[in-house]
Amino acid sequence: MSNHIYALLVGINTYHPQSEVSSLDGCVNDIEAVEAYLKGRIDKKWNVKAKILKNEEATRQNIINAFDNYLCQATSGDVALFYYAGHGAQARTPEQLKHLDPNGLLQSIVCYDSRTENGWDLADKELRYLIYKVAQKNSEILVIMDCCHSGTGTRNPEVKVRQTYEDLRDRPYESLIFATDKNALIQPFNDGKVSTLVQGKHVAIAACRSHETAKEYKTEDYKNRGAFSYFLLQTLEKSNGNLTYSDLLRNVNALVSGKILEQSPQLEAICKEDFKKIFLGGAIKEIPIYFTLSYSDKNKTKHSWVIDGGTLNGIPSNSQNGDTLLAIFPVGSNPEEMREISNALGTVQVTEVVAQQSKVIITEGNEKLDKNESYWAVVTHLPLKRLKVYIEGEQGDEIGVELALQALNKAAAEENPSLFVEKVDEAKDADYRLLARQGQYWIIEQTTDRPIVAPIPEKSDIQGYTAKRARQTIQRLEHIARWINILELDSPANSTIKAEDVEMEIIVVSGDKPSSTYENNLYKQESYFHLEYFNKNGEWQPPELKIRLKNNSHKTIYCNILDLSGNFAVYAEFFTPEKSSIRLEPNSERTTDEGEMKIPEDYLKQGIAEYKEILKLIVSTSEFNASLLEQDELDVPPPTYRSVPLTGGTLDKLMAQVYSRKWESKSKGKLDDWMTKQVTLKIVRPQ
Repeated sequence: MSNHIYALLVGINTYHPQSEVSSLDGCVNDIEAVEAYLKGRIDKKWNVKAKILKNEEATRQNIINAFDNYLCQATSGDVALFYYAGHGAQARTPEQLKHLDPNGLLQSIVCYDSRTENGWDLADKELRYLIYKVAQKNSEILVIMDCCHSGTGTRNPEVKVRQTYEDLRDRPYESLIFATDKNALIQPFNDGKVSTLVQGKHVAIAACRSHETAKEYKTEDYKNRGAFSYFLLQTLEKSNGNLTYSDLLRNVNALVSGKILEQSPQLEAICKEDFKKIFLGGAIKEIPIYFTLSYSDKNKTKHSWVIDGGTLNGIPSNSQNGDTLLAIFPVGSNPEEMREISNALGTVQVTEVVAQQSKVIITEGNEKLDKNESYWAVVTHLPLKRLKVYIEGEQGDEIGVELALQALNKAAAEENPSLFVEKVDEAKDADYRLLARQGQYWIIEQTTDRPIVAPIPEKSDIQGYTAKRARQTIQRLEHIARWINILELDSPANSTIKAEDVEMEIIVVSGDKPSSTYENNLYKQESYFHLEYFNKNGEWQPPELKIRLKNNSHKTIYCNILDLSGNFAVYAEFFTPEKSSIRLEPNSERTTDEGEMKIPEDYLKQGIAEYKEILKLIVSTSEFNASLLEQDELDVPPPTYRSVPLTGGTLDKLMAQVYSRKWESKSKGKLDDWMTKQVTLKIVRPQ
C-alpha cells in the first residue's frame, strides 16, 4: 500500500475588488511550479494528491474546508503539505488573546475575501488550530509560507512585497474558528482570557523573519515568482536524493541573501529534532546519473531528439546566456566509461526545455546515432546567467547614461558587448539599477532601492561623467555578476554525490550565538549561523571558527570551501596553501585551522556593524582548481589572465568560464561528477 502526499497549494495574485488589497504577480506561478515539482520528482511509491486554490477560489472558508475535508485525510505514514503564496498581514488581536500577543497584533494570511465587509484574515492561531486537527492522525505535516507580516514595506515601488495593510477593525473572539471548540484550549478561560491553545506537531518554513519582507522576483526567463519560492524550487530541482530541512533552508538562504537584501528564510518546529528530518518524509526520488536520449515522433516533439530531463531536473530553461551541452554514450556504459568524454559517441545541444523533457539537436557524431535506438546522455556544460541592469538618469544626466551604454557595449574583448551584464528596458526586470545622478554613477539594489557600493566618483567634482568612469562602473557590475555566478554555480540534479555524502560542520570557537530559539512553544532556527564579536579585556574581538569536512561515502572525493564575502570578494583560503582541492578518502575527515571572521575595517568606520559571508562547499569526484574562482574585493579589478593549471575536467572548465565565458566544445578531458552546499554566516559587532 503506497503512502500519500496531500498537498494544499494556495496562490493569490488578485484579491476581491471590494478589498482594496494590492495585486501580486508571482503567487500562482509559485504554486504551479510546486505542483509540477511534486508530480515530476516524487517517487512512484508515493501517491501525490494536490488540491489547488487560486485567486477567487482561495476564500477563507474554502481554505478552512480544504484543511478539514482534504488535509485531515492524511494518516500515519502520509505527508500533509500546506503551501501558501500571497499577502501576509497583521490584524488586531481579540481582547481574550491579547496577553498572548504583547504587541496586540495577530499575524495572518490574507484570503481572497478577507478584507471584504464581513470577511476576516486567517489568523496564525487559527492556522495553529487547523494544523492541530490535521495532526490527530499522526501524519507528517509541512507548512510553507511565502508571505510576510512585518508591517513594513519597500522603498522601491517597482518591487512587490507579499504583505498588505494592517486590519484595524476590532475582531471579536467569536470570529475565530476555534471559538466554540472547548478542545482547542489546553486550559480553559481564566478571568476571561484564553490560557493556552492546542498545537500539532509540524515543520514550518517561512520566507522571511518577522521584521523582514517577502519579495517578488523576476526570473531569468522574465517570469514573476516569489524570491523565496523560486530559490527553494531551484535548490530542490538541483538536488539528487534527500535533504534535511536544516540543510535545505541553509542552501536556500545562501541563494536568497546573495540576490535579495533583507530577507532570510526561517525554520520552525515543535520538536527541535525535526530540523534534521528529511524533506517531505524522503518522498523525493533519486535521479539516474544520466538522461535517456531518444528520437521522438510524439505530437509536441515530432521528428526531434529529446532527453527525459527538463527544468525539474536542473536543466536551465533559458539558453540566451549560453548552451547546455551533453555527451552521448551507448546504453549500458559503466560510470567510469562515461567519465571519459573521449568515449562519447557525440554531443547534443539543448534547444527547448519543459518540465520533464528537453528537445536537443546533434552537434557532433550524427552519423553514429540511430533513430531507432536510445542512448545515455550526461551534462558537460551549463550556461551562466548575465546580470540584468536597468540604466537610468535624472534630467540633465543624459550624457552619463550615454557613456554607460557605450561602456557596456564595448566591455568585452575587441570592444564587443559585455559577456556578464545585459541591459533591460524596464526597471522591474532588473537585478540592479545603474543611476546617473549629478555627475556620479550609483549601483542600486533593486529590491531595497539602496546603493550597494560608493558611487563613482565618491564625491561630485568638476569632471563629472567621463568614459573612464563609465568603464569603471561597468567593471564593478561585471565583478558583481561573477560573484553571483559563483554563488549559483551548481550541477544538474543527477549527480551521484548526495547531500548526505559530505558533512560540513561549522565549529564556533568563540563568539557563538545560538541559531535556534524557543518561543511561543516553537523552536525557531535561523537559516544562517549568527556570530558576534565578544569583549575581551575591554576590546571587541572577532568571532573565531573552524570547519570540519567529513566524507560519509565509500568513495574518494575532492573538496574545497569558497568564502563569498559581503564586499563581493571570493577566497579559497580555508585549506591554505591548498587552494585547488583537498582529497578526502572514504569515511575520513579534515578540519581547518581556527580563523577569525572579521567585519572589514572600512565597514566598521562607516558604522556598519552587521556583515554577511557565504561559505560554499564544492565536492567533486575529480581534482579541481578552486583558485580559478577567487577575486578581490569589489573595487580591485580582476586579473585579465590567470596562469593557473587546469586539470582538464568539466568542473575546471566551468570555473574558468566564470571569468572568461570561453568554453572548449571539443570532446576531451574528464566528465566530473560534482555537487555543492552553502551556508550563510551573519557577523555582528555590538554597538
